[in-house]
Amino acid sequence: MAPRIQSPSSINTYKQCPRKYYYSYIEKLPTKPNIHLIRGKLVHTVLEDLFKISIEDLDNSNYNEKLKNRIQNMLVIEWKKNEQQLKRLGLYKDDLQFYFDETMLMVLNFMNNFLYRVESRIKKGESFREAFKNLTPLTEKKYISYEHKVQGFIDAIEEIDDEISLIDYKTSKTARISSEYKLQLAIYALLYNEKHKKMPHKVGVNFLKDVTHYLDVDEELLKLARFEIEQIHMSTETNEKDEYPMKPGPLCRWSTGQCDFYNHCFGKK
Repeated sequence: MAPRIQSPSSINTYKQCPRKYYYSYIEKLPTKPNIHLIRGKLVHTVLEDLFKISIEDLDNSNYNEKLKNRIQNMLVIEWKKNEQQLKRLGLYKDDLQFYFDETMLMVLNFMNNFLYRVESRIKKGESFREAFKNLTPLTEKKYISYEHKVQGFIDAIEEIDDEISLIDYKTSKTARISSEYKLQLAIYALLYNEKHKKMPHKVGVNFLKDVTHYLDVDEELLKLARFEIEQIHMSTETNEKDEYPMKPGPLCRWSTGQCDFYNHCFGKK
């Protein structure tokens, strides 16, 4: 069997629980939508579309408040587009409002951080439009390596003042680069390096509740990516369920929910 194309998500799923990997990527059992997945997707859409808007009516005198208003309006529109899907989650009205308010704070925090960078460039002599253009990243770029049989979507690629940074957006509560995030970033660096024949300088996670946390890219980071990709291919050569053992732990079931495949593993209780 030819190796399947892996992703940072599939590799981290296997490391979390091989049986969950089996149900997700081999049997491809359906999963239930949840507020975090839906919110994550619509926030990514807003941040991607932000850099596509016209700025012809903006200049050094009015960009601050107008950009803040625009990103707020963009979130409201995107939230309404997903209204029916959000309602089907069965959340209480107050809980849904809480998530909306929290998401609004995230996009405004993103905008405030972006505006700080714009202002810094304006102080150095650039106009608003020049600063906006220079800080605009490439967004949602798909990379695939047929050599390593791995792929990924990079949320933002910044090339600013001759420094290349690969950024992933996260709505996580905890603003730290975990081992899972580090592996994801390492794979992005490997994919970028293979395609462009040069290393990015930094990879990072923009924690939308906080700031962007970066890692420097070096050969050790690429080595980590190669090792984990090799391991996942070796571990997933078969489609036999018994070769994907369960790894019981806190992520099987918690106070407010359970793994999508809990009943498949343990039966209904």
